[in-house]
Amino acid sequence: MKRLIIALGSAILLALIGIFGMNQMKQNGPRGRVISPAGSRIIVEEMSYYISGEKIFGKVFKPADENGNFPDSTGQMPLLVYFHEPLKTEWPESIIKSLVPEGLIGYACGFRGSEKDAEALVRRLRKEKNVLDDMVFIICDSACGDDVVKAVAKLGHKVQGLVLVEPALTGKAREIYIRYSKEFLTINSAAKSNAVSMIEDYLEERGALK
Repeated sequence: MKRLIIALGSAILLALIGIFGMNQMKQNGPRGRVISPAGSRIIVEEMSYYISGEKIFGKVFKPADENGNFPDSTGQMPLLVYFHEPLKTEWPESIIKSLVPEGLIGYACGFRGSEKDAEALVRRLRKEKNVLDDMVFIICDSACGDDVVKAVAKLGHKVQGLVLVEPALTGKAREIYIRYSKEFLTINSAAKSNAVSMIEDYLEERGALK
């Protein structure tokens, strides 16, 4: 009987640890609604992940219907992930807000992790509900370009496109860029004012927009 009690106690403890661990892997925060530059409604929710023991803060953006809700009837949508310099959120989030009404799910995060962290985050996001996992696109700025480019190279066919904003790549990341630059979209400082239309064209060419 004593062994049975100990066994049951251990099983309950392991179950509690498992539940706690699952909660620590992902955290959802407050949900809000905003208006896109074109006047469309967008749902915004804080959605952060624990990667390698560190919390990566991010926000998910989804198109909303006339009632301000995300319609599950739309099914799965392409995913656009923007890795940007921490604390500098205004421009990246404005790009995401402009593109989401076209029929996308957007995710923006201030990123200071590693190549492995970027790869792990994309793999997690591909498994989220309503994400069309064979239509994942990445945007990154110069602050995290090296790590993101190397992560995209490892992810291979799991990522259908990469947009580099004012890239300043070095080492292996620069070698990857030189080799595959025709597959990427590069937006330099002079072209930033046209970034939304450039990204739209890029996504449309790759089948993300219909």
